[in-house]
Amino acid sequence: MSAAGFSAKAEDLNAVFQQGRTAYYKGDLDTAYRLLSRVAAANPKHAETANMLAYIRANYQPKDQSLKNQYAAVTLPKVEMNDVTLTEAIEGLRALSKNASGGKVSPNVIVKGEELAKRKLSLSLANVPLDEALNYVTQLVEAKATYDKHAVILTSQADTLTSAVETK
Repeated sequence: MSAAGFSAKAEDLNAVFQQGRTAYYKGDLDTAYRLLSRVAAANPKHAETANMLAYIRANYQPKDQSLKNQYAAVTLPKVEMNDVTLTEAIEGLRALSKNASGGKVSPNVIVKGEELAKRKLSLSLANVPLDEALNYVTQLVEAKATYDKHAVILTSQADTLTSAVETK
């Protein structure tokens, strides 16, 4: 290998490290892990890379998209809800989902907070995937949906903003 080829390769590795480091400090740990793993494979003794990867492995659980994908695969033929609470809307989506999937898919949704559960909404949709219907319901009650491994967790956007401010 020529000296020029080696220098270009080292420069590329440095660029990958810088991108991974930037992603890490921005909180994009999926991207950081992917990029920094490439750096560690090429240079296992790079201390800063090893430290960041150790932190990611110890403190970060990648988002499990399988539940979202499962919900996206179920198409609800018709969703009609008028002046129902969030709890009632979720029960309705659960029943519609069971019917549309032949009993195979029943969304597991956890609502954090009694006030959020009582918020009212109206909705009329046709031929919509279950994940999109959940998204519409979430937006109508001004909530935030987080897909966990086994459930969708709905929290008030006000609660989310408050906890984000408190952690800074």
